[in-house]
Amino acid sequence: MSTKRKKVNWGTGIGGFVILIIIFISIMTWFYPFSPFSVNKSYSFTPKEVLHNGKTYEEELSEFKAAYEEDLKKDLEGDNYNPTVDRTQYVLPIFEQEWIIGTDSKSLDKDELDRMLFDVEQARETLLDLVSEGNYNKEEKGYLVDNIKSFLSLEESIRYIRDGKYFSRSELQTLFGNLRGDFRTGFEFYTTIFYDRSHK
Repeated sequence: MSTKRKKVNWGTGIGGFVILIIIFISIMTWFYPFSPFSVNKSYSFTPKEVLHNGKTYEEELSEFKAAYEEDLKKDLEGDNYNPTVDRTQYVLPIFEQEWIIGTDSKSLDKDELDRMLFDVEQARETLLDLVSEGNYNKEEKGYLVDNIKSFLSLEESIRYIRDGKYFSRSELQTLFGNLRGDFRTGFEFYTTIFYDRSHK
């Protein structure tokens, strides 16, 4: 009789332990989406729309792309190769990510951050190529170097989020919001400070 009771208690103890583990994992998944205990390891970022000079980022991006496509067409049809115009087509995609442009919630995980980091690294390499290819004056070279530093800063921010294991949901909302703002600032810096002043 006592042996039977012990077996029942042992079984109940295991069941309680399993329930505790499930509760723990559920809590960690909700409060710390990128933690080692999280099931999904993703966070649904909800962006806020911020106007710049009375325009949305999407409007500014569209305006630049329209003007840039004209520049690229002239460059391809002309005899004089312009490295700034040519290389910009490889830099621009990092500023066209949907989560940066849109206002809908976007699920971001570590794979997405890895791809984002890779794309920014490739864009930075493109800018490094411009240092040797472009015929820039001292001021323009300064703008180019500042853009390279800006891209390095983006890389550091992406790594910081990707490698963080215990950021809370509110911290991730802030970190992704700041990163989104940094991409937008990088776009403005690249297009209005470097591109507009250096391509001839």
